[in-house]
Amino acid sequence: MNVSAVMWSPLVSIAVWVTLLPLLAFHFVLSKRINSFAGPYIAFAHSWESCPSDKTLELLFRPSHFSRSRPYDLQTISGNISFKGEITDNILTDADLAIWSNNQWKENAFIFRIPRSGCSVVRDDIPDFFRILTKYNGARRDPCVVPAAHSVLKNEPVNWTFPHFPIMPYGRYRFQFRARKTREGPAILCVSVDCEVIPKP
Repeated sequence: MNVSAVMWSPLVSIAVWVTLLPLLAFHFVLSKRINSFAGPYIAFAHSWESCPSDKTLELLFRPSHFSRSRPYDLQTISGNISFKGEITDNILTDADLAIWSNNQWKENAFIFRIPRSGCSVVRDDIPDFFRILTKYNGARRDPCVVPAAHSVLKNEPVNWTFPHFPIMPYGRYRFQFRARKTREGPAILCVSVDCEVIPKP
């Protein structure tokens, strides 16, 4: 599924999930793994890896262990932020989502192409991660800019909340996110996150 948008905004987020939820509902009904397929959630990362890029922008993190018995304890991340160039809203971003099903990844289950709003996407859709970029790299909100810098993180708490997605289908995903200067240009950033969405207690 290829999801294209003129503007990545709360309205577009709603439109995306209006499309995705019935499909994911069908998937989870067939799998019979859970009683409720979507709702308020807690997200956490199993692992964080780099994928092919020219390494202009690098995010190398190790997420801490997530305890299901203490779901409101924040994960921490340790690692490096290495930006050889700044991030602005002139950066093009895209992402694809694989779904874990029947002991394998269903590749490219959903593909998102996000317009020139790279910095604002992080600021608005992953606000606590933007807080980390502000703390370590001196990111500015308006105009949205993340300067070039190299930073080292150690056990930095992070709240994986996504305000434009208050309800999510539960399950395990592999989320790949890429940034480019032009649509056909090489990726200047690529990260692959093995993550999970579980019901909020």
